[in-house]
Amino acid sequence: SKTVVVASGYFNPLHFGHVSFLQKAKDAGTHLIVIVNNDAQAERRRVGLPGISMPARDRVRLVRSLACVDAAIEAVDEDDSVADTLRMLHPDLFANGGKQVATEKEAAVCEELGITLLVGLGIEMLLLQPFTQHYEWGKKRGESAVALLAGESEWSPGSLSSPNSSRPYAELWMGDHPSGPSKVRTPNGAMTGCLISTLKRSPSVLGEKLAQDGTLPFLMKVLSIEKALSIQAHPDRELAARLHRDRPDVYKDANHKPEIAIALTAFEALCGFRQVSELHAFVVAVPELRSAVGEAAIAALQGAVTSGELAEEEAAIRLAYCTMMRTPEAEIERLVPEMVAREAPEAENGHTAALAKAYNIVKRCNKQFGNDIGLFSIFFLNYVEMSVGDCLYMAQNIPHAYLSGDIVECMACSDNVVRGGLTPKYKDIDVLCEMLVYKGGLPPCIVPSPVGDMTWQYAHKDLEEFQVTKMLLPAGKARRFCFSARGPSLGFVFSGAGLLKISDETTKLVAGVVFLLSAGVDCDVIAVDDLHCYVACCPPQYFNPPARKDLMKVFPHA
Repeated sequence: SKTVVVASGYFNPLHFGHVSFLQKAKDAGTHLIVIVNNDAQAERRRVGLPGISMPARDRVRLVRSLACVDAAIEAVDEDDSVADTLRMLHPDLFANGGKQVATEKEAAVCEELGITLLVGLGIEMLLLQPFTQHYEWGKKRGESAVALLAGESEWSPGSLSSPNSSRPYAELWMGDHPSGPSKVRTPNGAMTGCLISTLKRSPSVLGEKLAQDGTLPFLMKVLSIEKALSIQAHPDRELAARLHRDRPDVYKDANHKPEIAIALTAFEALCGFRQVSELHAFVVAVPELRSAVGEAAIAALQGAVTSGELAEEEAAIRLAYCTMMRTPEAEIERLVPEMVAREAPEAENGHTAALAKAYNIVKRCNKQFGNDIGLFSIFFLNYVEMSVGDCLYMAQNIPHAYLSGDIVECMACSDNVVRGGLTPKYKDIDVLCEMLVYKGGLPPCIVPSPVGDMTWQYAHKDLEEFQVTKMLLPAGKARRFCFSARGPSLGFVFSGAGLLKISDETTKLVAGVVFLLSAGVDCDVIAVDDLHCYVACCPPQYFNPPARKDLMKVFPHA
């Protein structure tokens, strides 16, 4: 069937942003007619503005020459709308590009004639205001990267908090998760709406595949951690769906949540189970840990060390951890004070230094959380000290906890957490013990791959929804990027200053600027001062999943 789309604009002059808008308008129907604003309208619009003005007849000819355009005509209207021309053409759809919306007169004509309005076609970039979370484990204003990026590192008269407020700044959410959606803003800071509703109204920003759902498949955050976060793990997709179905009051969404953490400052974390030989040495050396684990689990750990069989190691770690996690509360109250009262004991087979570090963390977390069962998990999990740029990978069902520092976090768009300690919140011990991957070994890390001059990419074959690009452009350096040809790209500036150029628009980049690039957009990034940015997007395999998982590869750019 025939579907006629009408689009309008000045095209004075015509640029790539216009072409992108018109191509998307044509995709919405079968035939595209373009109304070009007439000379009188153009003259009124450009009063006081520099630049060359093209006659309407030339603008019509240029637009008509585009392959996506079936016809182009000059507007007959005498005011600044195209309502009269629209009435004359009576199309099925009326498309508005970029941030433009129909005038009241145009909207009235559309309502009278039953013309469907399309908005947001051709949007190439949105500026975002991220959502700030003030969890109690966050850093104070003057010490927090989150506060710095939110523009609140120092108190100002417009601040929402008092000048002496001790309110912590914990997380900065960038994306459209319902628990903390970003807002869309103008270059001068005015808010124009929520990102969720904007993407629903203008799904073409997301590209063809993602436009069907109208949501981002990933979420990016910055975390500033003063106090340890809970011992936790994130469920796989199947378990997340079941937990949400059965207990939606606790598990509020049905998605899985693999994630990565990139260090912005020195960063400490716990992640994944230790090697079985180290865990056995700890259990033997710490009397209270030995009591919580039990002799049967100790024997199993010893047998696993001797045999070296993977299945036996996993079974032994499972037995030891699940036994410990089900220690009665009264027993925990008795064991913890005895454990923290002594200095770290020596451990066999060269594990004394690692045990001393674990003991230091136990004592530190004891001051933060008291006699919490999560203190014993510290002996089970790898302790990781990360430098700036290092990346930790928390796959689904992997136990972990963040201890201190500032990080960039990127994850599948979910807020599902199963907790097991170091928290006053609900601890779901049975679910946690059942879901965990009990494989001992070194902590899972991702080494970034260089993808150009002063640019690196954090990606992994098992990460379906996202990859992250880090840019460290020195002053005076410029690079052109298309982060994803088929999906949107979400980025922020951590430090420095620069310019982001798209078509004929230039945006200033300073610390805290957050932007969403539409699918397939090319942009030029120019560093005025040394520029430090992070950009997340979907990896190529998200759009072209391989037939078999072992064929999955990671490419530098989508």
